[in-house]
Amino acid sequence: MNFVIAEIIAHGAAVKELHLRREDGAPLAPWQPGSHIVLKFAGPDGAAYENHYSLVGAPLAADSYRIAVLREENGKGGSRCLHTHMAAGMAVDVDGPFDGFPLAPAASAIAGFAAPHAPRTVLVAGGIGITPLVSMAHALSARGAPFDLHYLVSSRDRLALLDEVQAIDHARVVVHVSGDTGRVDLGSLLGDFAAGDSVYACGPSAMLQALEAAAAQRGWPAGAVHVESFGARVQQDDAALTIELTLSDFTLEVKPGTTILDALIAAHVMVSYDCKRGECGSCYVDVLEGEAQHRDVCLTPAQRAQGMCTCVSWGKGKLVLEL
Repeated sequence: MNFVIAEIIAHGAAVKELHLRREDGAPLAPWQPGSHIVLKFAGPDGAAYENHYSLVGAPLAADSYRIAVLREENGKGGSRCLHTHMAAGMAVDVDGPFDGFPLAPAASAIAGFAAPHAPRTVLVAGGIGITPLVSMAHALSARGAPFDLHYLVSSRDRLALLDEVQAIDHARVVVHVSGDTGRVDLGSLLGDFAAGDSVYACGPSAMLQALEAAAAQRGWPAGAVHVESFGARVQQDDAALTIELTLSDFTLEVKPGTTILDALIAAHVMVSYDCKRGECGSCYVDVLEGEAQHRDVCLTPAQRAQGMCTCVSWGKGKLVLEL
């Protein structure tokens, strides 16, 4: 579907908010809190990009989509292109919206639900992970449901969209700036689990892994913890990786910047996958030899001991996979 960039708003030096409208001016249908779109665009050098961005704001019928884009210096170039080369009036393609990070219905709407206390909803944002949680905050407020929103950043200049969430009714917004007070104690932030409680978190995979571990220690069942990750999983010390496939009797070399999954797909290996963000586990494969470096947010410790998600994780030197 063809869109144009209607407006660009800077939120500090690192985040830009884009408003996207259909070229024909037609109104947009309502969307669900936590939904995202796929933005397709090209840079001045002809490079093509296809990036996923959460929709920001109240999920109501409107004439434009709002997204907020963090400039990723170590990413694949899409965010840098949007920050440097895109301007109001330029054309982009949009697919979606897609409801990949849904907010559960109100507890009162779930048949047979009963709890001895008012269920808590906790929203946890790590940096630009605030974007899907803004729409969830608006939706919870529309239900009249109180909630806590914890906003974790490294420095105060990273607090994009803070004014908007602070103005939402029924919200208790708590800002945690690690550069000022150190890393937050995620277990204390969550508290102990009680029936009906739920947490929704979006941020870098390391934060989400730590949150899931803290939640498990405080008695939160996995089904009450909902996460969405973002950002490249590549790390500066990643080195080229040899992948040996035992069932296919095939070996391939994977360079940093290319995921193991994408290398398998390019080599025409039959593999399963879905999210490509380490959130669903569809691309899980057993690791027979080698040391996997796990960067997913969906596997249990037992699963990580046996295998890996090929869409985001890496390894040292050589991995032997049962493929």
